[in-house]
Amino acid sequence: MPDKVCDACGGTSFSLVHDEWMKRTFRFVENGQLTMCAGCGAKYLVCKQCQGLYTRVHPGLESWEVNLQCPSCGHKDPDVDFFISTS
Repeated sequence: MPDKVCDACGGTSFSLVHDEWMKRTFRFVENGQLTMCAGCGAKYLVCKQCQGLYTRVHPGLESWEVNLQCPSCGHKDPDVDFFISTS
């Protein structure tokens, strides 16, 4: 499992979370998993391939803020691609 480091606070402790609002708002969250930093509460999409931090997710998310691929393994999620291309 890759090292997970929060880009907001540098924290390394994460837990899986269920956020119904984000699932309804972002298709890639509906079909994926979210993890939350214990230090600051920042939420991230979990990579389906390596379980690393794919991209940070927040209520005001815009397409330019989303990683095109997982920074840990390079996996491209089709639901993330769809979000970027339609935003």
